[in-house]
Amino acid sequence: MESKNAKWSKMLAAGVVLGATLVTSAFAVTSPDFPMAGFATQNGGTTGGKGYSEVTVDNVSDLKSYAKAGNKIIYVKPGTYMGPVEVGSNVTIYGYQGAIIAQPASGSAMKLSGSKNVIIRNLKFKGAGAHDDDDEDCLQVNHESKNVWIDHVDIYDGHDGNLDITNASDYVTISWTKFSYTSASTGHQFSNLIGNSKTKTSDRGHLNVTIHHTWWADGVVERMPRVRFGKVHVANNLFDSKNASYCVRAAIEADIRIERNVFIGVQKALDLYTSDGAITAAQMIENYEENVKKPQAGTGTAFKPSYSMSLTDVSTQAKAYALRDSIKLYAGATLPDPGASGTVTPTSSSSKVTEPAEVTSSSCVAKSSSSQGSVAGEASLTKHGSGSTTQTVAAGESIAEFYYTIAGATGATVTGLPDGVTGTLKGSDYYISGTVSATAAAGAYKFTVTTTGATMNASKSGTITVTSANGEAPASSSSAMSSSSKVNEPVETSSSSQGTVVDESSSSVESPNSSDSSESSMVLSTANFGQRIQVSVEGRLVSVHGVAHTAYLLDAQGKIVAKAVANAENLTLSVPRAGTYLLRVGHETRRVVVR
Repeated sequence: MESKNAKWSKMLAAGVVLGATLVTSAFAVTSPDFPMAGFATQNGGTTGGKGYSEVTVDNVSDLKSYAKAGNKIIYVKPGTYMGPVEVGSNVTIYGYQGAIIAQPASGSAMKLSGSKNVIIRNLKFKGAGAHDDDDEDCLQVNHESKNVWIDHVDIYDGHDGNLDITNASDYVTISWTKFSYTSASTGHQFSNLIGNSKTKTSDRGHLNVTIHHTWWADGVVERMPRVRFGKVHVANNLFDSKNASYCVRAAIEADIRIERNVFIGVQKALDLYTSDGAITAAQMIENYEENVKKPQAGTGTAFKPSYSMSLTDVSTQAKAYALRDSIKLYAGATLPDPGASGTVTPTSSSSKVTEPAEVTSSSCVAKSSSSQGSVAGEASLTKHGSGSTTQTVAAGESIAEFYYTIAGATGATVTGLPDGVTGTLKGSDYYISGTVSATAAAGAYKFTVTTTGATMNASKSGTITVTSANGEAPASSSSAMSSSSKVNEPVETSSSSQGTVVDESSSSVESPNSSDSSESSMVLSTANFGQRIQVSVEGRLVSVHGVAHTAYLLDAQGKIVAKAVANAENLTLSVPRAGTYLLRVGHETRRVVVR
């Protein structure tokens, strides 16, 4: 019988099967279906709606009705559903790409109150905007809710908090989740609270929570999380919010195991708050810290988990960056659209892990007459924000952020941005932001934002002109090296059985006939991977040419599976098995998918 760690590793190597293909980050990202881990596997395990009937909803009335009744597997079609959605027991809620639960001006987007055995996956939760007034969290786990798995969700701009776990709730796992705040929030950008009062001694012995492979991104200021009374395992997460004053805060009787996380560019990784009472433990174990301005040692010896869980080593910068890249790639609502129920609900918390199933057409469960899941009509993009779509910035500096509001579509993609600048979909708004890489070539970068998921998609273009850090005048637009295009979740997912999406950037990949066998070779255009670097895949060998850096091959969780040092600017890495990998050379990371 395979060990749990072996099953986990097997899942990490699995991805969408495309053939012997080299794929850049411009291609749609679909996360592997990682198994449940952590405290949600305890207390008898968490199975959600397994064993109950399935239903697909496309309106908020049905969603609220089925969710509250429980005893169901609920698939949520693309669209925005205004909360509050109250969740009962024995229920799985799984979203299609583009499914958004919105928080009203008062109240929660979704609330678990005394709920038992709940799985929530592949959804975006759009908050009302964080402000310095008293209201509810975007997603609440409250009043002795037990055995809850929240996985691959994107929660942002919660009015009071993004996700709080309070009032003796227990056996909760949060995994592959993204927390952030946008310009819609003006204060109280405090993301996660576990235990809501220093006087709530009834929380003792409860609040057993695991948070792993989760990303606290820009806009988050505090509470990642803040813990009172709880026993909390914070493991293999990414903390890089440039707004952070502190990340993890330990308060009265908190017992926190902070293990193998990556902290980059934050003020404090850990804050010890003793004003309300003594801390049980806040142990820092083998974390990676880079440019953390106020280092803080842990205190005490934390609990040892009652479950086994494989964690990625982050003891070097290369290993830490590998985990960082993996979390940025897969955290959030990046799972495939639902097919059969077996692909979205584990048979039990300790069941055998199977390879992710191919994504089948949504028509097998959808009430919608369209099997494509597209939005009928013409899409539109409306620009907002202080930043101009035509601006000049020096390499190493941040652009002035701007965004487009999407109407009549489920998502968007962007091509042509300089390295370091990204497009991020937050609800119905698509943000263009970031810091231009210090090594970006000077020149004019013409970018194009295009909607996805509509029958008639819309596009908007602009130009970001990059000057060199020393003030050197930019080259002409024709001589500027175009950066690789980027696709951001929710991505447009094909309803075909292959479940693959290729956008216009595929023209940068030179390949033989697409029907060639796995022994055929595909070469990445040098424009997408530095000026002199070429990459090819032949069978199970990944070859990199024209590089003076060490190359790393990483699995989906960010573990290094192969390493090669450049010899005469050429190197070869052996792929251990079929699956999806990340290839990292210097500061560049690309995906490689091999059959």
